[in-house]
Amino acid sequence: MSSSFKGKLAQEITDWENTGLINTEQSRLLHERYDPRPFSGAIFLKWLGLFAIFMLATSLLGFVGTVLASFSPLFSTLCLLAVSFLIMRAGATLASNKAQKHPFSGQALLTIGLVGLYSSMTAFYLISGGRSWGAMHSVFLLLTSIAALLTAYHYHLRWPLLIGLLMLFHGVGSFSQYWGAGSYVLWIHDPRLMALVSLISIVGGVVHEQQLEQARFRRCIGFGHLYLIFGLLYLNLSLWILSLRWDSWIWIMLMVLGCLAQLVAGAHLKDSRFTGMGVVFLGICLYTRFYEYFWDALSKALFFTVAGLIGLALAYVFERQIKPAVTS
Repeated sequence: MSSSFKGKLAQEITDWENTGLINTEQSRLLHERYDPRPFSGAIFLKWLGLFAIFMLATSLLGFVGTVLASFSPLFSTLCLLAVSFLIMRAGATLASNKAQKHPFSGQALLTIGLVGLYSSMTAFYLISGGRSWGAMHSVFLLLTSIAALLTAYHYHLRWPLLIGLLMLFHGVGSFSQYWGAGSYVLWIHDPRLMALVSLISIVGGVVHEQQLEQARFRRCIGFGHLYLIFGLLYLNLSLWILSLRWDSWIWIMLMVLGCLAQLVAGAHLKDSRFTGMGVVFLGICLYTRFYEYFWDALSKALFFTVAGLIGLALAYVFERQIKPAVTS
């Protein structure tokens, strides 16, 4: 938030106090949060505190694990679960504080607590004799995502919701890894299931944003935005991956239709999120098809020349549409 915007808010807060809309205590609390006085090292200190909290908490978990290594595995796992719960609660308390004095520290502690919760479930499974950890990995991610979502709604925090949605979609079956030589692997175990979950997330995001956040969940502003963004991202990724698989032309057409549908929805709702995702992934689809079918056969110089001329022509047409007509 810029200092000028904070200054305007501070002036409004003073006016509210003078007109009796808020009391002195509320005015003081709001002024603490929206203090317009600039401090060049504020961002540096916030990230330094975030890094310090992360390192200390990680060291604490490692220390607890080392100390309890001589005890029974079950007791050690229970202690790890208890420590993770306490860290999560401390992080949620800091992040939800009305004065917002330690938001980054609270987010860091929440993240570490969720990682500890996932680790605790994994440890429980392994010490109980489980051997198919690869199959249970998704289940643990989904359970941890439920805990993150409950925390988000209970404390009205967007950060645990973001972490929970990441765990939810990766629990459904997406993963990525470094393959070496500067390349990465992005894959979805079942893109059709992921596409269905993504559609549900998109519809839920729109309903949450336009209806629920206006009534029952007024303190959860921004939750619908996260549902919508993650849904659009994973829907388009699923369609793109399906277009690289079997019956590719069917999935190619579905991807193109999906991108066009997002453009139409964005124009109808006047929502740049739909339009932006549609444009980006339509471009990715066209580039992928060009690389698959024309890259080796077509002159690269001719392609980029034609593409540049088309881009200039489109920019000219769009500019003419945006600029108002000049009347004499």
